[in-house]
Amino acid sequence: MTENAILQERQGNALILTLNDPKRLNPIGAATRSALSNALEEAEADPSLRAIIITGAGGNFSSGGDISTMDAPQRLKRINFERVKHLANQITGASVPVIGAVEGWAAGAGMALAMLCDTVIAGKSARFMSAFPKIGLMPDYGLLGSLPARVGQSRARQIMLYAKPVGAEDGHNYGMVDNLCEDGEAVAEALKLAQHIETLAPGALRAIKAFDSGRLDRAIDYERDVQPGLLDSENAQEGRAAFFEKRPANFKAD
Repeated sequence: MTENAILQERQGNALILTLNDPKRLNPIGAATRSALSNALEEAEADPSLRAIIITGAGGNFSSGGDISTMDAPQRLKRINFERVKHLANQITGASVPVIGAVEGWAAGAGMALAMLCDTVIAGKSARFMSAFPKIGLMPDYGLLGSLPARVGQSRARQIMLYAKPVGAEDGHNYGMVDNLCEDGEAVAEALKLAQHIETLAPGALRAIKAFDSGRLDRAIDYERDVQPGLLDSENAQEGRAAFFEKRPANFKAD
């Protein structure tokens, strides 16, 4: 999917960016990543903007990386990781707060994208899953850095190692979700927060947002060095095949 990969809607001084491939639960492939990056770049140039909301179409946030595009050669994979790093830094380093409005599934790269946001608002039936080991991969999109920052190292390790779904209420208790809401109301709640943001001094928010401990860059650099080899492994090939054939994967000892 390349056309209208990201929908843009302005509501007052807030910009809503919607991942727009609902039939496939809004996977994040190159086209979606590029469109989101371009939209964020344009938003950064708008001095009237006070908040950015990222959500997904059709009742789900995102099913994760686009598995159908994971057979790219090594060189392209490394280029892609530089683009991933740029996108992650655009979100965490945006001059205005970025709010993730999550309904339904936020899995794999979709969960990682949500964890990059300053605030995560989720419907009560939302589910998060670091699904990477199910297809023979390690977390990416900076999840190795962003998730421990939210929930602590031990809890993050459990979530990433075992790839079990985390419901919104548990996610709220852990720190993955900042605000819970009724299903279908995540964007509306995000807009309410955006209205509150307008009462705050923009310069003060920019100063808070500008602080960077470097944790995210280190995580993505590690992902860039390790993930390409995993993508080329027999287990990753088996994981992708199992996903498309809707069967359990039969992984082998490395």
